[in-house]
Parts: sequence; structure tokens; C-alpha cells
Amino acid sequence: MAFQAGLYWIIDPLCGWSYGALPLLNRMAQDFPLRQFILPGGLFVGSQRRRLDADWLAHVHEHDARIATLTGMPFGGEYRDNLLASADLLLDSLPATRGLLAAQCFVQNGADLRFLNAIQTAWYRDGRDITRPEIVNEVLRQTEGDGVALEQIPEHEALSAIQHGRMLMAQMGGQGFPSAAIISQDGDCRLQPVGKYYGNPEAFFAMVQPHLIQAIQ
Repeated sequence: MAFQAGLYWIIDPLCGWSYGALPLLNRMAQDFPLRQFILPGGLFVGSQRRRLDADWLAHVHEHDARIATLTGMPFGGEYRDNLLASADLLLDSLPATRGLLAAQCFVQNGADLRFLNAIQTAWYRDGRDITRPEIVNEVLRQTEGDGVALEQIPEHEALSAIQHGRMLMAQMGGQGFPSAAIISQDGDCRLQPVGKYYGNPEAFFAMVQPHLIQAIQ
């Protein structure tokens, strides 16, 4: 499968480490807005959806604390104390993924990253339940205006896009979310060490920039 040359990210809206990487994506977008691509990875879809039992909740709190320490990204009280305490919460990435794809398909370049920032802020800072389609659509309206809704992306198309993202992650040798790689004009795929740069977007940019320029020339 051919890919346009650029920097590719495989993310999931319900992945805390993807949230922690947002400053890296935002920094790259300042200089390479048309050469950065976001693909969904589907962390919680189908049989991988899950409820927050005690063991998983402890896992979430442990990772959230590490992410906050490494990246400085905020985790709000509404998220910690209310959203994660909901007995009805089912972790499901598909609604927010469909929203991300709607922003990609029906709005101008850069809308997907704008939406990703907004939807993850809604979840991790404001404690809004983005597993609910109506909340995803509210965020879409707030960021992209009227006329864009997740229902414009059928479930089967979203699942196909997730499969596409997972295929690329396997090709690049990624081990989880987020994974990032530079793909060159000749199809060479080079995995980027995202984990070394959490909390330091300028250093990430300095590391990636020369390789990305070389790849797209």
C-alpha cells in the first residue's frame, strides 16, 4: 500500500499516551501542516472494548500519573473523580474515531489535529464522555462548525481506516499508541522514538525536521 511522503502518527483518542504526545503533533504542524498525517489505531473497538473494573482503573491511574509527570499535560478533577468513577462507562474508541475521520474528510487541512486536541481535552481535562456520539458531535460543532458529524463516517469505513492504521503500525514496527514514522518518497519507513521526547516538543521537532525534509524531497 502506497503512502504519501510525510510523518505518520497512529493514535487513539482514548489513549493517554496519545494525549501526552499532542504537544509533539502540534509543534510539527507549525512547520509541516501538510506533511503530518493522523491514522486511527482502534485501541478500544469491537471485542477490545472494556469496562473500567478495579484492575483496569488502577492501570489507568498509574499511567495517567506517569503521563502527567513526563508531559505536563493536565488531567482534570471531573475526569478523575467523576468520569472514571462511572459504573456505566464502556471504553469505546469508535465514536471519537468516526469524529476524527469526519474532520479529516469534510473540513480543510488541519481539522483532524484541531479536533483531536479538542476531543482529548474534553475527555482528560473536562471529564466529558467522548464514548457517547452526542458528545463527539458537540465537540465537532464547537471546533468545526455545523455540517460535520460522526454519522457521515459509517462504522464500516471507520473500521477499515483502523485496519489501515494498524497495517501501517505493523509495517513501521510500532509497539503501541502513539507510534510515529517518517515515510519517504521511495516508500522507506523509519520509526521515530516518540517516547524519548514526551514533554519536549522542540527537541522532537529538531530531531525529526532534517529526516522529514529529506524524506519529502
